[in-house]
Amino acid sequence: MQVERVTAYGERYWEPHLEGTTLHLGGLELDLDALSGPEPRRVPVYARGEEASLEPTDWLGAELHLPAREVEQVQVGEVVYEDEEGGARVEPVYETRLTPVNTELVLVRLFPLRVFGGEA
Repeated sequence: MQVERVTAYGERYWEPHLEGTTLHLGGLELDLDALSGPEPRRVPVYARGEEASLEPTDWLGAELHLPAREVEQVQVGEVVYEDEEGGARVEPVYETRLTPVNTELVLVRLFPLRVFGGEA
């Protein structure tokens, strides 16, 4: 995972933490496999005070840039067909799945959090 802080040094930002494919950010646990798909995706994360939210607010706290996930075919079983002479024919059964998200290609762009009240 790459982390990019936007604007000047000294601002306050959320501290992202990755566990497997779960990103912890501003109190949210984001499942990157569930948020990503076969096309690249940008996910805005909004700030509600110090907390993160996927619901739009007037303050953008972070952007996730998720890479496209590849589609693969995985054999999940077999089907046995009997022909008219009593013989059997076995054919594999495949399921199409997305590969797990490549977390090395995930970019988290962090924006400074708004300062409320007399905080500095």
